[in-house]
Amino acid sequence: MGLTNKQKKYIRDHHRDKNAGQLSRELKSDRNAVQEYLDTISPQTDSRKKTVFYIAALFIPVLFFVLLEVSLRLFDYRGDTRLFIYPEEYFEGEYGFVNRNFNARYFFNTQNLPGFSNDAFLTDKPDTSFRVFAMGGSSTAGYPYGFNATFSRVTSDALKDILPGRLVEVINLGASAVNSYTLYDQIPEILEQQPDAIFIYTGHNEFYGALGVGSSEQFGAFPGFVRTYLKLQRLKTFMLLRDGIASLSQWIATSLLGEPHPARDGTLMQRMVQDQTITLDSQVFEYGKNQFESNLDKILQRFREQDIPVFISSIASNLGDQEPFVSIETPLYPPARQVFGEARRHYQQGNHDRAYELFVFAKDLDALKFRAPDVFNEIIRDKADKHGAVYVPVYEDMKEQSENRIIGFDLMLEHLHPNRTGYFHIGKSFYEAVAASGILDDEADYQALRNWDEYFDGMKVSELDERIAYHRVRLLTGGWPFVTGPSPDGYPAAYEPENRIDELAFEVVHTNLRWDQAKLSVAEYFMEHGEFELALMEYEGLIRDQPYNHSPHVFAGRLLLQVLNDFERARPHFENAWRINPSNYSARMLGSIEVNEGNYQRGITLLEKALEFNPDDIQAMFNLSGAQALNGDLEAAYETARQLDSIQPDFPGLLQWKRQLEARLQRNRMN
Repeated sequence: MGLTNKQKKYIRDHHRDKNAGQLSRELKSDRNAVQEYLDTISPQTDSRKKTVFYIAALFIPVLFFVLLEVSLRLFDYRGDTRLFIYPEEYFEGEYGFVNRNFNARYFFNTQNLPGFSNDAFLTDKPDTSFRVFAMGGSSTAGYPYGFNATFSRVTSDALKDILPGRLVEVINLGASAVNSYTLYDQIPEILEQQPDAIFIYTGHNEFYGALGVGSSEQFGAFPGFVRTYLKLQRLKTFMLLRDGIASLSQWIATSLLGEPHPARDGTLMQRMVQDQTITLDSQVFEYGKNQFESNLDKILQRFREQDIPVFISSIASNLGDQEPFVSIETPLYPPARQVFGEARRHYQQGNHDRAYELFVFAKDLDALKFRAPDVFNEIIRDKADKHGAVYVPVYEDMKEQSENRIIGFDLMLEHLHPNRTGYFHIGKSFYEAVAASGILDDEADYQALRNWDEYFDGMKVSELDERIAYHRVRLLTGGWPFVTGPSPDGYPAAYEPENRIDELAFEVVHTNLRWDQAKLSVAEYFMEHGEFELALMEYEGLIRDQPYNHSPHVFAGRLLLQVLNDFERARPHFENAWRINPSNYSARMLGSIEVNEGNYQRGITLLEKALEFNPDDIQAMFNLSGAQALNGDLEAAYETARQLDSIQPDFPGLLQWKRQLEARLQRNRMN
């Protein structure tokens, strides 16, 4: 006899706790019938259980990593690693800047991350903007000067002159110890900023830059794998895992295997090197070449897909005055220093063409691959042709500027970083490539370009900047690989500064003194010694570096107006200060300049604005009274003078001025 619906329900409710025999006795039914029904419902129940179990098994680790990622972001692990930030202190986020912590993405073994420029751009790109991003390593960043010596600012100065109707924004993304992997990783965030053109100067850091095949910060020799890693490291969880693996590897190497610990107190140049013997016939050299080619393909392809013009240049280094760092003889090649010595002999004998060939060969044979091999310039030219980019002949142009067409200390400070003149010529080469490309022909006024000597002077590289560069180069060349062991002259511990300027430059390099603070201190020093034009140059250097900052304009304007009595040069500074950050002081000074030049109505308006900021500004009140009188409103002038008298009756000249106004008003009433 079959089971009733009521019996089936009872079985479903109690089958987890009782077996078929117990259920059949309680229901007084056939045991076989109960067992048959149990067999029909158990598989369904087991299936549901398994499904719930599998979902839970999958969800728990996912939930763990989600919570871990959220926690790491909440506690800001590794900080903000976006390429661009929009600080509230500058017009409430109106300007974007390069994030100085961006390089935390790549440096997991290295402390004291390399920084970026102070270049800014408007967060909301206006229609008039011509926006360019300059990409590359330390030479793009203008090392050892930084700031105003970058080639991108030279190009920017020239572009601003020929594009008077456009807002030219050239943002420098250069940073020390980075290579084509970093450039590739920057692209998505650059594209979000709607660039109109891209400048690229890269290649020297390919082996030892972050993630390079010879670097202490490397993750393998296969570009596709490393580019995938670059996408994953946007996750904080992945960065934590990466840092943990790196720390564990260092501990195993140093504690268990007894290998030397990577240098942490040397220069960045020293800390980045893992493989010091990369010869031309080595597998690592081929890996590095492949890495450069593969990444350039991807970089140029991405920009081409977005129809963004790219200007990519050949790269230059010191050929004639830099002996190879590491000289190794291989079955295929002679030692680098032997070839370098032969090149010098030919040079001294006047065989400059042959000397040039040997200098290039010696540089390529150098097993410490800080200077890019000559084949990299061939790769750059080929990739530019392949992807429709504009090839900028920087190396070729610098050769023409060098003595006997062999680049040495005439344009370089050490092995590969240009001096001020070298950076100037790179900037000039990029401008000429942009002008020749035709992308600006519809709106450019090429006749507005000034003499290039003016652009060289316009770099505003002062004595302080040159001394900062001197100390950075001396620190660099006083250690490995330029010398081994301690510094031979005891630098920096035994160094005695030559003067106050040199002392401040030394502090910028060796202490926490900021560059802009040092500029202000040097300007104050010059003011105290009556060197007003030199003080002005320091202010102008700050203005060129921080055009969004009103303070240097105020300092320069005050010097010109109150010390040099130069109204003409002071006026644009106060105009800019008023435009950037309207204030009582800039309104008063600009108003006084306008009155002095006969623009009484605008002067009155500005002086009234000054009093809106500070109603007790007695100097603005006195100046306003004078401006009103000059504008023919004697009644208003006298009323303003009376207000001043009620606040400070002993103000210098006020009593005589009131008497003059009273006399003039009396004459007017009598007439």
